[in-house]
Amino acid sequence: MAMASRLSPTSILNLPIPARNLPNHPHRIPLFSIPPPLDLHANSSINSTTISRSKGRSSPPALGAVQEEVVQSPSSERTGNSEASPSSSSKLVLVIGGTGGVEIEPCDCGNAIGFVVISRVGQLVVASLLDRNIKSRLLLRDPEKATTLFGEHDEETLQIFKGDTRNPKDLDPSIFEGVTHVICCSGTTAFPSKRWEGDNTPERVDWEGVRNLISALPSSLKRIVLVSSVGVTKSNELPWSIMNLFGVLKYKKMGEDMLRNSGLPFTIIRPGRLTDGPYTSYDLNTLLKATAGKRRAVLLGQGDKLVGEVSRHVVAEACIQALDIECTEGQIFEVNSVEGEGPGSDQQKWRELFKAARAQ
Repeated sequence: MAMASRLSPTSILNLPIPARNLPNHPHRIPLFSIPPPLDLHANSSINSTTISRSKGRSSPPALGAVQEEVVQSPSSERTGNSEASPSSSSKLVLVIGGTGGVEIEPCDCGNAIGFVVISRVGQLVVASLLDRNIKSRLLLRDPEKATTLFGEHDEETLQIFKGDTRNPKDLDPSIFEGVTHVICCSGTTAFPSKRWEGDNTPERVDWEGVRNLISALPSSLKRIVLVSSVGVTKSNELPWSIMNLFGVLKYKKMGEDMLRNSGLPFTIIRPGRLTDGPYTSYDLNTLLKATAGKRRAVLLGQGDKLVGEVSRHVVAEACIQALDIECTEGQIFEVNSVEGEGPGSDQQKWRELFKAARAQ
């Protein structure tokens, strides 16, 4: 997760995201039929009937942000080894934490890089998958957010299920039917805030939610990528112990350990401090217009030793690339980015980066 420069409680976002009563099982939601945003303080229920979707698709702001990034990064042409990765038509990627959240402003303690809530990276993951025409499925607590962010898509492109990983009963087997890959970007704030309302604490989200998800995944899965955080192995050391005052690093590490011991093919991505976007803005359109700017060169490490910053776009791309690159299976990588030309979405360049990190 990402970090900023101060630990003051006043720097933590207090977005009014109340608890919502969810059904005992998930529902598939047609994007075009989702109504305008409702009063978030009112309970809502969504009919479980599946409705056919429009075959048209609009140009959503998230997708436009990805296209803007491609224009700005000359090295981002997709020249990777197509033989090494499944075709887009054969993949169905389930994304957890794909529509929204907030970042906190962590402390700047010595060489600490702070901490970030990952869910905005999830938005970029979904937008990038759509840009690649990779069939995607989202599990969301608030499905109405999907249309605002990603526009309207037919069911062959994007599927929406309503559910909450904190509630095991929500993880109906129908959610995972046909799923080949999973990217989990869920998270909450490290320090108490209104984001915690509705039992949205690190223990419930970063540990119990991840545990429930892993327990529900089919053994046929080809890869699950989990976004965690730098510093999870150092939660008892300064300055990381400050970030772990309410257990967020501890619970993320517990989630990592659960995945490592699950027998599932996995990759864990630990980002440094997130850059290239506003840390205190909930204006999604503003956020999704952010690009990696000059910070496109990628640094990968292992052993929780890498300390630095990373573009959200780089984290999202690392997640997508890790789905198919063989040498990332069963591995944990820290990721930073610095000024310079990066790998863009070139799979072969990413493969070389991952291999180099393992060889260090």
